[in-house]
Amino acid sequence: MKTLLRVVSRVGKAGAPRSFGLGHVFMALYYIDENVRMSRENLGIRLGLGGGAVKSLVSKLRESSLVRTLKGGNILSDEGLKIVRGLRSVIPAISEISVRNLSTGKTNVAAIIRGVDRKSLDPIAIRDDVIRAGGTGATTMFFDGNSIKVPSVYDDLATISSIDVKTLTELKLRKDDIVVIAGGTNQQVASVACATAITAFLSRQPY
Repeated sequence: MKTLLRVVSRVGKAGAPRSFGLGHVFMALYYIDENVRMSRENLGIRLGLGGGAVKSLVSKLRESSLVRTLKGGNILSDEGLKIVRGLRSVIPAISEISVRNLSTGKTNVAAIIRGVDRKSLDPIAIRDDVIRAGGTGATTMFFDGNSIKVPSVYDDLATISSIDVKTLTELKLRKDDIVVIAGGTNQQVASVACATAITAFLSRQPY
């Protein structure tokens, strides 16, 4: 997390990043990792950023030694790969998902948080962080190995929506996984808002 925070700091040749935040940095690293190499233009489309903002973001990523720019696109550096592997051990993926009762926006994305004590879970704070980041809402739940629970709402999601349970089961949940479903007006907004809220949540954890 300290490395990601350094990317969005005001220090460096790329100047003050006023048009992107921690969620954009997080998703940029994931997208580059998933595609191996990405052009600045494609990265901007995936993140919902304009040309100037994505140029500044890539400059900050290079400045932090997380990416290298080659002919045809940007790739993760060895340090970038190391950081992403560490992130994926805690947050395996953030991807679009189709849910009914758990939907909070036109488009929804799901993120799994793994290896974090669920006692530190604050669904309201996560929802508020998603909304502050431009999303339309969020639902946070956890898997106890047998059922999916929504704190203070459902002890067992299956009693409310077996369809949503089936969809979440396809994420290959492990016991004690935390799941955040964030909504937005489109996938770019929902993904960045979700990533922003999760990185804020992880930043509050005592590592």
